[in-house]
Amino acid sequence: MLAVEAVGVHKKFGSTYGVKDLNMSVEQGEVFGFIGPNGAGKSTTIRMIMQLLSPSSGELHVLGTSMRQEQPELRRRIGYLPSEIILYPNMTGREMLEFTARAHGLKVKQTEALQYAERLQWDPGIKIKAYSLGNRKKLGIILALLHQPELLILDEPTSGLDPLVQHEFFQMLGEFNRKWGMTIFFSTHVLSEVEKVCQRVAFIRDGELLRISRMEDLSAGRSHRIMLRLEMPGDQRENDLLKFIDAKVQFDGTYHWFDTGGNPLSNTLAALSRLPIADLTIRRPTIEEMFMDDYRVQHAEEERV
Repeated sequence: MLAVEAVGVHKKFGSTYGVKDLNMSVEQGEVFGFIGPNGAGKSTTIRMIMQLLSPSSGELHVLGTSMRQEQPELRRRIGYLPSEIILYPNMTGREMLEFTARAHGLKVKQTEALQYAERLQWDPGIKIKAYSLGNRKKLGIILALLHQPELLILDEPTSGLDPLVQHEFFQMLGEFNRKWGMTIFFSTHVLSEVEKVCQRVAFIRDGELLRISRMEDLSAGRSHRIMLRLEMPGDQRENDLLKFIDAKVQFDGTYHWFDTGGNPLSNTLAALSRLPIADLTIRRPTIEEMFMDDYRVQHAEEERV
C-alpha cells in the first residue's frame, strides 16, 4: 500500500491552477522530499492530503483511503506540522500537550513528548503567547509526533529553528523512520535540507511537478563543477586556453570556475594538466544547483515557444 498516491490531481482557484495534473506516489516507510520555491503548490498539495482542501479533479489516496469524501478517522493516523501553526495563546506548552494528547485518547506521560522537548531544547512551562517563532515551531513538531503517526507531514518545518536544533531534529526524523517505519513527507524550499534526510525528492514549480528522483540518482550523469586558481591568474594565454576548454568559464579575479557538462571528467583534467594550476577543487553540484539548472532549462524552453 502506498502512503500517498495522486493521479491526475488538479486544484483550481477561480481561473488559476494551484496544482496542475499532479501524478505522484509516496511509498510507505520512506522519507520523501517535496521541494519548490514559495508559491509553487507545496502547501496546496499538503492541504489536499490533509482534507483541508478538496481536489478539483483527479484521484488522491492517503494510506489506502480515497480523499473523495471526508475521512476524519484518517487524521488520527497522520501527524501534521503546518507552515503556520495556530495555538491557544493563553495555554502553557504543557497544557497544549495535555489537550492534544486527550484528543488522541492519550496522556502525556504515555508519550515521549517530554523527551522530545528536552532534545529540542523547549520549555513546556511558558505561556504560548510569549513564544518566539522557534518555540512555536518546536511545540508544533512535538504535537505532530505525539501519537507516533504512520504518516508525518511537515510543511517548512525548520523555519525559526537554530542550527543546533535543526541538526537534532534531522537526527530525530531518521530515528523515527528507522524505529517505527514512519513515512515522512518533507516539504521545504530550503533545498539543501532534503540531502540530510530524504530518500526520494519531487520538484514542483508553478503547480506542476518537474521531476521525481532518488537521491543517489540526482547527481548520476551530471557534470562536475571545477574551480581553480592559476599561478598567474591574469595571464591572457592561460585564460584563453581555459575559454577553449569551456566557453562559459567564469572568473572573479582570482578563481576560474565552470561545469564539465557532458564532457568526461578525465578529458577535462587532461586539458587542464597543461596549465600551471595553484589550487583545484572538483565537486558534484548540489541539489539546489541541480534544481536551478532544471528550472532555468524549462524556463528557457517556455520562452522559446
